Amino acid sequence: MRIIGVLAVVAVGCSSPSANGVEPDASPDSARDVDAAPDLAPTDVPALPCTNTAEQVYAATPQPNAALGAILACSVDDSIATADLPALVGDGIEVTSAVKQYRIAYQTRDHAGAPAVSTARVYLPSTARARPVPIVVAMHGSVGLADSCVPSMGIDHNLPLPFAARGFAVIAPDLAGMGNAGVQDYLDNHTQGRQTLDGVRALRALLPTGLTAEDVVLAGYSQGGGAVLSAHSLWRGDGAGLGTLAATVAYAPQWPISMKSFDYETILRNPSTLTISEGLSYSSVAVLRQFAFFENHFGAGRGKTSVPSQYSDGLQNAVDSQCLVPLGGYIQTSMLHTGDLIESTVHTSLLACMDGTAGCSGDGATYYQFLVDNVLAPDPNAGPVFIVAGLLDQIMPPAKEASCIENKLKTAGVPVADCMIATATHGNIMDQHKHGVAWAESVLAGGTRYSCDAIVTMPACTN
Repeated sequence: MRIIGVLAVVAVGCSSPSANGVEPDASPDSARDVDAAPDLAPTDVPALPCTNTAEQVYAATPQPNAALGAILACSVDDSIATADLPALVGDGIEVTSAVKQYRIAYQTRDHAGAPAVSTARVYLPSTARARPVPIVVAMHGSVGLADSCVPSMGIDHNLPLPFAARGFAVIAPDLAGMGNAGVQDYLDNHTQGRQTLDGVRALRALLPTGLTAEDVVLAGYSQGGGAVLSAHSLWRGDGAGLGTLAATVAYAPQWPISMKSFDYETILRNPSTLTISEGLSYSSVAVLRQFAFFENHFGAGRGKTSVPSQYSDGLQNAVDSQCLVPLGGYIQTSMLHTGDLIESTVHTSLLACMDGTAGCSGDGATYYQFLVDNVLAPDPNAGPVFIVAGLLDQIMPPAKEASCIENKLKTAGVPVADCMIATATHGNIMDQHKHGVAWAESVLAGGTRYSCDAIVTMPACTN
């Protein structure tokens, strides 16, 4: 979220390479010179020069005329040998390929549609499962908003690597505002969905023309599960030229579908309740979503004004320095009652807006309208969805989140299947990635789709 050094990264419309070695005009639809035809070109080597340092990737700035998905910087990361992959991908994944890693910055857009940058880690298979190569966009869970929490700066293989080890080309975006200018538009369905789709464009731009398949798989965990469901809803309206959305996999999805999502209405209507009684995550979700909205829509420095003034400086320091788990601990131990999670005039206005009474005005009314507009209508024609959830999940309890999301999708006519894991929590649900990979592969193969034979069924929605 800090503003970091300017890097001259792409000169759209010029005929010579830019200063950092990335070819100009690197849009998803532009032709790129490669050493071999697409059916012979290596699947683990970008078509564009990849000569930047990692530091230059995170310093990349948006370019006013660059296409969405244009590669702004690229650095080479560690390769993972076939022999090392089984220990990294866990049980149930038969490794078929070594994997090369890269880190990139690419052009995307913020909530207002203005040019922005997302960084990402890219996983390219040495042996593709097919040619053209099917592609996966893997979206991470909530990490906080601090610069130190950027997913691609660390190594979080549990979602993208199993797909890459099976021969898919995979991109794992960070989302704009993570480690670069601005603040991530946390739980903004439109923005996160569009930035997910721009990840598809970036992966196609990175690889030789014709090498990537028409089929696209979207996979996400927690916040990322919500991001891919948003992208699924937006696909036909915002996905022109992206190909075919073949399959969408959401693990323990965190997708705002009403004012009741994440107990937000309960929090607002019960200000004297102890914050800790709202579970392990809902207080953090409420505060981070408000903070990001105020910061992005009302101006820099306004995020902290979304909470009572006695907590504002402490929250700002915590958001700037802490990732999700310690940040959540700070919120629960500092803001002891749910009424402490939101500034009082905003709180009063929100309730008035919800109840249709006098007093729906100011910042609260603006935020309320965002929450209403943020709910996306599922698209029954955007392809099938698979939800994997854990019965023991206390972060995103399935009866309040996954089950209600599944009902919403089914009511809209989206073909949905699920896999309910009796022993899984939010923290270990990604140990079950084999189910999402197997289901996605079965969709691509056609015929009978994979079923995980879960011993429990999805609980009824209680929201």
